[in-house]
Amino acid sequence: MTIKDVANLAGVSTAAVSRYLNGGSLSNEKKEAIRAAIEQTGYRPSLTARGMRTGTMNQIGIIVPRVHSYSVSQILEGITDVINLADYMPILGCTNDREDKEADYVRLMSGNHVAGVILMGTMMSPAKQDVLLENDIPLVITGQDFKGFPCVYHDDFHAIEELTKRLIERGRKNICYIGVTERDLQAGLARRKGFEAAVFKNSHIRHTIKMADFDAQSGYDAAKEALEEDATIDGIICATGNAANGALQVLYEKNLRIGDEISIAAVEDSWMNQVAKPQLSTVHFYYRQCGQDAAKMLLEKISNPEESILSRRICLNYTIVDRGSI
Repeated sequence: MTIKDVANLAGVSTAAVSRYLNGGSLSNEKKEAIRAAIEQTGYRPSLTARGMRTGTMNQIGIIVPRVHSYSVSQILEGITDVINLADYMPILGCTNDREDKEADYVRLMSGNHVAGVILMGTMMSPAKQDVLLENDIPLVITGQDFKGFPCVYHDDFHAIEELTKRLIERGRKNICYIGVTERDLQAGLARRKGFEAAVFKNSHIRHTIKMADFDAQSGYDAAKEALEEDATIDGIICATGNAANGALQVLYEKNLRIGDEISIAAVEDSWMNQVAKPQLSTVHFYYRQCGQDAAKMLLEKISNPEESILSRRICLNYTIVDRGSI
């Protein structure tokens, strides 16, 4: 059984079947006809033949900053949802937050002829930008909005702005924001600006900004320091779920009544938020959709190498999930 046989049975061109297999855009009518033909014939594409024809392997490189992260795991699931259907195998590279490893992985994956690369949550620098541009390989970035690169990212600014407004509407007057490095333009800079936009519109609100890393211990340290410096703080907003887990521990130790004496909320709507007492109010980002959209964008570029997707940037929406900790 060949791709031509599938095309004849579906009543479409072989190019349409190829686009279907690689996640390209087609009408729903053609997609359904091709799907039915593949199901009827049991056709499976020859991955070896495809590699010989294209000069690339049936592999997608995925570079992540860390694996112990809810957002990373959800984006990975979204990516594999899509590339598995197109018979591509994921190749994972984890930098353990070492930025220099990203460029190394891009070079290594390019040298091993992966079909494309998805780079997750990177922090851009001129040197890294040069490396990404000099490697002639299809590339999509998730979690950041970088001009000159195809990206799928989140509306971090408005998400934190709205979350802060929720605390202000609750009557909180002294709010501490626990952020992360602003070299991370979305999780760091955009979220901090969203917080400030909300408090500056309400001149009676006092606020404090503390910085943390992407782990619970630094969130604990930042919250503890803030409350020791000012015991009148009645609201905490955390840029990450890990920071919120650390901050919650401080509130438990100080026997503060969460949702009554003090509000706390964060970005990242994971199952752990529902373990807290009361359950943690959060911003829900659509991480799985982020991975799916990034993979579809990359497969489209792979199947249509002449088509430029450098200007393609998708900003995903968010939902505020109020569980009682505000």
